[in-house]
Amino acid sequence: MSEATYNEQAMADYLLGCLPGAEAERYDELSVADDEFVAALSACERDLVDAYVQGELAGRALEQFRLHYLVSPLRRDKVAFAKALQACAERGAADVRSKDATDGALRQGWFAALSTFLAPRPALQWGLAAGVLILLVAGGWFMIDNLRLRQQMSQAQIRRDELQQREQALQQQLEAEHAANSRAEQELAQVRAERERLDQELKQQNGQERTTQPPSLPGQTSIASFILTPGLRGVGQIQILSIPPGSRRVALQLNLEPNDYQAYRMALIDQSNHQTLWQSGRLSAHSGDSGKAVSVNFSSGLLKPQTYVIQVSGVSANGKIEVMSDYPFKVVK
Repeated sequence: MSEATYNEQAMADYLLGCLPGAEAERYDELSVADDEFVAALSACERDLVDAYVQGELAGRALEQFRLHYLVSPLRRDKVAFAKALQACAERGAADVRSKDATDGALRQGWFAALSTFLAPRPALQWGLAAGVLILLVAGGWFMIDNLRLRQQMSQAQIRRDELQQREQALQQQLEAEHAANSRAEQELAQVRAERERLDQELKQQNGQERTTQPPSLPGQTSIASFILTPGLRGVGQIQILSIPPGSRRVALQLNLEPNDYQAYRMALIDQSNHQTLWQSGRLSAHSGDSGKAVSVNFSSGLLKPQTYVIQVSGVSANGKIEVMSDYPFKVVK
């Protein structure tokens, strides 16, 4: 992008602090990243300083120059340098005019021709003054540009240091999180190991409990088995279950009425207080003497000499549980 594509008025407003915030930020980025913009901005700044030194600024531009531009010490140095160059140029012009007047007086005598021949020519004097002025201006602006570049390098170094500090802080944060995750993994492994150890102990204890149970005496029945049928549910038709002494389990086979259920649940209910003493899980039917049948068994300790009910519920395909029938019985011991 060439310098001509930049808006000189916008650059002047930027130097005077008159641009809106978003536009000023864009110019800040260009002043660091775009060399062509930096060259165009430097030329605009030189014109702005020369206009101020020569008294060409007025109104709002002059006020902004004093309130905004001259706040920076570096910019005040640029203005002071421009004033010094102007004073030097004015002194050179005054010396040339004085020399011209002296040369005019010498021409009045009879040595006018010789004086004219020996005196320095005005064109040469102006050329020398212009050359010196150009050298001074070039040297001054080189010095200012060097100062500006150093300032930009200093700002870039500060920004780089800030980014490096941020990088170190993030690295430390990641390391701390990694250490915390490692501790959590170690603790999880310890908890799992302790749980497995307790599981093994419980299995061993259960095995020992089974082996320490007293064996059945000869003639003792450890499981008492009975069959309940739907035809024995009426009043006065309660089936009597005589549980032999020493029986630890009671096994029941319930012959089912015809139905379309694929699974069943059973509950043992105390008839005296309607309290549920035991419930089965999901059961499947098998073939019985007169159709489908379901078998269950539970501890004989749940039963006392009184009346109970086995309530059978069917489980439909959608998981809904529906009560099918009750199987009352009376226990005697």
